[in-house]
Amino acid sequence: MTMIPVTATGEFLARLERSRCCAAIVSDEQLELALASRTPIVFVLRGNGLALGPSIRRIHAAGKLAAVHLDLVDGVRADPRGVAWLARLGTDAIITSHGRLMPVIRREGVVAILRLLLSRRTHLDTSFTAVARAGPDIIEVLPGVILPTLAALMPTFGVPLLAGGFIRTQADAEDVIAAGAVGITTSAPNLWGMYAS
Repeated sequence: MTMIPVTATGEFLARLERSRCCAAIVSDEQLELALASRTPIVFVLRGNGLALGPSIRRIHAAGKLAAVHLDLVDGVRADPRGVAWLARLGTDAIITSHGRLMPVIRREGVVAILRLLLSRRTHLDTSFTAVARAGPDIIEVLPGVILPTLAALMPTFGVPLLAGGFIRTQADAEDVIAAGAVGITTSAPNLWGMYAS
């Protein structure tokens, strides 16, 4: 096991810079739409763990990166073995709310994304400590649509920020980017690939 190459996180962020709105998918039908879209990264949020290998290969064949949500995919445990299995499948990034797995993900050479649910003020207060302890490459904040409201209250994390959840319109996306997000994950196909250069 090796530490994540700087180029892996750098490539991930470079793709986000070229196109800020990324596909967040939960079905095979959405995978087909994402493959045909201009999205640079496909975030696989749900699905059958046994079907991940072929899906990741198809995502890569389309010239896109694959990020998989470890906590939500059926048949994969949120533990070091689950991380190792996803890394062997070729996952480019792993998303989880389990901060303890960030070092494990990084050792596998995969981009580590810590998902934070900020639904209460107390979550804001504890998020900085959680991020500092976990050491992720990237943070994903949910629900992303409230980022413009929360931005002034949030601590400075020192790592790039994604926003996901309830971002449905171009105006929502523009507001979230203006609030400091480097990228957006959304299930709204009309936004996938928005800001593509």
